[in-house]
Amino acid sequence: MTPETGAPRLAPLRLALFYGGIFLALGIMGPFWPLWLKDRGLDAEQIGVVFALGTLARLAVTPYFARAADRAGERKRILVLLSFLGTVTFLAFRWADGFWPIILMTVVFYASRGPVLPLMESLTMLTRERTPFDYGRVRLWGSITFIIGAWGMGLVLTDAPVDWIHWAIFAAIALTFFCALALPDTRAPAAAKDRRPFREIMRVPGLMAAMTAATCIQASHAVYYNFGSIHWLAAGHGADVIGALWAEGVIAEILLFTFAAATVRRIGAVRMIAIGAAAAALRWAGTAGTTDLEWLFLLQALHGLSYGATHLGMIHLITERVDSSLSASAQSLFAITLGVGMSAASYAAGTLFASLGGGAFWTMAALAGIGAGFAGFSLLRRRQAATER
Repeated sequence: MTPETGAPRLAPLRLALFYGGIFLALGIMGPFWPLWLKDRGLDAEQIGVVFALGTLARLAVTPYFARAADRAGERKRILVLLSFLGTVTFLAFRWADGFWPIILMTVVFYASRGPVLPLMESLTMLTRERTPFDYGRVRLWGSITFIIGAWGMGLVLTDAPVDWIHWAIFAAIALTFFCALALPDTRAPAAAKDRRPFREIMRVPGLMAAMTAATCIQASHAVYYNFGSIHWLAAGHGADVIGALWAEGVIAEILLFTFAAATVRRIGAVRMIAIGAAAAALRWAGTAGTTDLEWLFLLQALHGLSYGATHLGMIHLITERVDSSLSASAQSLFAITLGVGMSAASYAAGTLFASLGGGAFWTMAALAGIGAGFAGFSLLRRRQAATER
């Protein structure tokens, strides 16, 4: 691995700034981009098509950029290029008038943004190997800026027109580009061109079972992400209370990230995923059974485990078990697996919530339970492989 450029002691700060930019944009875009699309004349069905095609574009291009990164042995220049393309493309939404122009810009934008997070996770863990730091304390800045983006944009929109949503997201994405220029240029050994990265990664004992487990657990959040606010609003809780419930979940995630290194080291990566599965099953079973505010605040605290522990476990597991020359491909494989799982769960969530209401959370608890089973199988497969050596 060649040395990173710039002062090594500043590497965590430079990585944290880029995470901050990514999740600041997501914090605004997640809750408010549908409002902008609606303001441009798109109906609910068309908005659904926009997001579906965006997801497909992201999943389609991510493996190619990941393989290019592994073959080149570098991440930074690709991240700078993708960040620049994302900035220019998102600005072009300003002149996209009507359904088909918006579809075109969406496909190009998501294709440029899709590979960014997997490549960033790979770069972060490569840099961590050379300049040891706590991954969680770098990544938590993404969670913090997500809250700032969502909460801040909500305040702005009390007085500002919907059109400001586009400019706010554009500013955050442009900030991400400038932060990309400051990223450490940590490199890995270049992967041979004749290697088949996905095949090699899939052969790592227990890794695909762990990816499946993490996908099931994260996908079990689909009803919460898409219909949690609607469910609680119908139960009589105000928008301010619902906002506080969402914020509490992210704060719990931040607290776990603060102590991530010691936690993963003590418990182990796959066991972290298993803990995430247990927490998710408990959380969704409880959410299905009650809308009492006191219980909801207790259940929302489990987000730190249901999302946070699962994420930390999977990121650390890839670093532990996959050769650094294939780290970008490994992160992209997980991103693809997760994207497919989340898309399927989100589609199912609509039907489930329409027919079961809050009872749809029971199906999410079952999905988390399936994730726990795959986590257990991953542990077993790893132990079997160790005894065969």
